[in-house]
Amino acid sequence: MARQDKTPVQILDIPLPETRRVEAQLLADVVTAPETMGDVQPLIHPDFFTDPDRRGIWETIVDQYEHGRAFDIATLSQVIGSPFLQQVLPFTDRPATSTTALEHATALRTGAAKLRAYISAVAFIQKAVNPAAAELDVLAAAEAFPSAVEGPAPVQTELSLAEAVEAVRTEAETERRARAEGRTTRISSGILALDGFINGGFKAGQLIVLAARPGVGKTSLMLHFAKTAARGGAPVYVSTLEMTGTELGEKFVFSTGHVRPADVASGNLDRAAFDAAAAELSGLPVLINQFSRTLDQIVARITQAVKKGRCSIAFIDYLGLIQDTSNLGGGVKLYQVIAKITGDLKALAKRLGIPVVLLCQLSREAVRDKRSPELYDLRDSGSIEQDADIVLMLEQEYRDGRLSITAWLRKNRGGRRTGTRRGDLGFVLIPNDTYSAFTEGGIVNEDDLPEDTRPAPIDVTQSKYYNPDRFHEPDRDNDEELLF
Repeated sequence: MARQDKTPVQILDIPLPETRRVEAQLLADVVTAPETMGDVQPLIHPDFFTDPDRRGIWETIVDQYEHGRAFDIATLSQVIGSPFLQQVLPFTDRPATSTTALEHATALRTGAAKLRAYISAVAFIQKAVNPAAAELDVLAAAEAFPSAVEGPAPVQTELSLAEAVEAVRTEAETERRARAEGRTTRISSGILALDGFINGGFKAGQLIVLAARPGVGKTSLMLHFAKTAARGGAPVYVSTLEMTGTELGEKFVFSTGHVRPADVASGNLDRAAFDAAAAELSGLPVLINQFSRTLDQIVARITQAVKKGRCSIAFIDYLGLIQDTSNLGGGVKLYQVIAKITGDLKALAKRLGIPVVLLCQLSREAVRDKRSPELYDLRDSGSIEQDADIVLMLEQEYRDGRLSITAWLRKNRGGRRTGTRRGDLGFVLIPNDTYSAFTEGGIVNEDDLPEDTRPAPIDVTQSKYYNPDRFHEPDRDNDEELLF
């Protein structure tokens, strides 16, 4: 009995797991680098903080973040005051990165789990050595131990098949209710043929890659997607690393057909025509970000826009200009950088429940070899084709003196099959005079599809460029072969 009496004392003599410093450091991380909050928040529960002041600071930061308000040093010094200045400010001397913030978040989770395990172990042994405890009391304490250690915000690593099946049922029911109300949970691309093959539009959680050589039209097609989404009531977020906001605005204006580039360049702008274009565009829910250059900045701004209800689909133009080598250490290879970017953007799409459209460049080989682009032509591809749910590749061709674009659907995860006897499916797009909007010219290789896999027919006969007698599969060995 004497030995039993000493057992709890011996356990309590073991140093208690210490997390005070990492708690303060994590708070400093998200304050000095707010773009890390989107990755950190899902990992942290308020109960992980052992001090009421630090817990209160975390809850204030979360509240500011979820309402789209600032949570920088100056703001929190004013909002929180002395507790922030004493607990967190001394740890803000070094700005954080995504890597350091995630390391500290993981360390805090681990420390909190150890602390729960320590406290639960003491409680269990105290129950075990209590002379009044019955066998069932001890067994109950043992069964409760794992859940006590797991605590709040457990790591979700597995999903049962039954849960996965129910998730499918929920998704189908959500879509059914939406369609009964005359809407859809998907976002139309504005290309009827493409929508038919991706089951109605872009889906939440998807990473869509739009690839082309420079000057082929990927930015213009991106704006076609964006304008279609915005007209459908879906708030659009465009992060442009290549153009200024004004340049992107010009492309939107030209897409209306009311204003031509020469009108702006020459200063001979028809005010009535411009007013008509402005009236068509100004009410669209589109946000343009021309300042973010790093992946962390882009992710943070998109996350905040989603939290504010101002983003249902995000566009990033383009992959090759995203600066993200600082978090990977020295000697990093380009394909590793690309893999990190596409992996993080796929994770962002899943976490926020939005489609993310990423533009990227193709290598020169397809043009040099006079063939249509394939997945292996993705420039410094890394994991692009692995992470992407949909891959569209654009090919520009001059046929009969007129410019057209074929958008090849090279990957379509979760959609209808795209392979045919003569190759993958392509959608012929005919640009307007300012190369800023498109009409549909038909589907390449459609005749090879079984009847039950063909999308609903589209009416392209109203296009002044469409000639059904000239639409057939292109001959890649003959540059003079006509597409349509």
